[in-house]
Amino acid sequence: MKNLFFVFLLISNTVFAQINFDDYFLSKTLRFDYSRAGNSDTSYIFFEQIKEEPFWGGSKVNLTDTFNFGDYRIMLYDSTGTKLLYSRGYSTLFREWKDTEEAKHTPLSYYESVVMPFPKQKVILKLQDRDKKNVFHTVFEYVINPKSYFIVKDKYNKYETERLHGKRDAAIALDIVVLPEGYTEAEMPKFRKDVQRFIKYFFKVKPFKQNKKKVNFWMVKAASEESGTDIPGDNVWRNTILNTHFYTFDTERYLTTRDVNKIRNLAAYVPYDQIYILVNTSKYGGGGIYNYYNLCTADNEYAEQVFTHEFGHAFAALADEYPYGYTDAEELYDMTVEPWQVNITNLVDFESKWKNMVDKDTPIPTPDTEEYRNKVGVFEGAGYVHKRIYRPVHDCKMRSNVTKEFCPVCLKTVKQMLNFYTK
Repeated sequence: MKNLFFVFLLISNTVFAQINFDDYFLSKTLRFDYSRAGNSDTSYIFFEQIKEEPFWGGSKVNLTDTFNFGDYRIMLYDSTGTKLLYSRGYSTLFREWKDTEEAKHTPLSYYESVVMPFPKQKVILKLQDRDKKNVFHTVFEYVINPKSYFIVKDKYNKYETERLHGKRDAAIALDIVVLPEGYTEAEMPKFRKDVQRFIKYFFKVKPFKQNKKKVNFWMVKAASEESGTDIPGDNVWRNTILNTHFYTFDTERYLTTRDVNKIRNLAAYVPYDQIYILVNTSKYGGGGIYNYYNLCTADNEYAEQVFTHEFGHAFAALADEYPYGYTDAEELYDMTVEPWQVNITNLVDFESKWKNMVDKDTPIPTPDTEEYRNKVGVFEGAGYVHKRIYRPVHDCKMRSNVTKEFCPVCLKTVKQMLNFYTK
């Protein structure tokens, strides 16, 4: 019996053993850039470049993803292809574009990038796509030799940087780098003041205000030639460093950029987990894509609310909880499986969502009436759809600018993600 118990322990320790960072990685970043091209039905991946960057901002303990979020996933294996060394879920602008009318008739390509700790030996990188049934499939595979002389090694000495908050080591901190967009050289003092103001906004919101010591904020002082950003609907065009623009997918307030190469080049000046682009304009808008980037405008009256709303998308993969433009849920969702985002449901497998947070006397679905105004329930209208997609509460930071807090369901995930990054 003792021998059997010993064998069980040996097997358990082998299966669940943590990867030791120093056995496999150096404390810097390997960046893999590629283009994703296609249309609404198909997509293909094309290699662009591999770069070495000077810092690794991520955890050295939590190397493999435990959340299963994102439309895509990076899987990094040892040279035998049997041991998973690192993984992360993520989403991209291309995936959102695939749901547009344009994608049905016009193929496009988008530049994309993933990062990982720099391997000591050869590794196998697999890029995976999530299908409509929530199953991941490998669509691209590449053997990376870290000793290859084709790995780009740029110098990072053009721009000054500054740590504006936090003193923690990057491996046990949530590192947020704020990049300036549409700030000229003369406006760099304004950028610094704006970042300091937004840091104050950030720490007003739970769970960040209780965890100030776990967060580092960095800024990179990279000036643009002109102030502001592009507003195509108003025929406004500005020469800026990150080429941001409103009217993404013909939605006026949706502020994004496709210049991922420049974003990564600037972010690499410091260790980072999340990239936040602060845009020097008073126009309302923003954007946030999971493990991709965040954007917010600096001087709009709702900037404080938008700042952390977008962070909810990019940091914790939270869905928008408002309906917008779609009546039929089938236009966006496979109604035979649950949406992968934690804060919306179609009730196909509600047990896997927030059912345990709903009181027994609260009806499912939940009437959006005064009686249930402050309760966790199942309220219809979310994920851009009016019918058959549901949200946890009447209102949440992921639904409107009225409330300044994440709802209990969203807050739980944000807390879990913060702990994941800071271990």
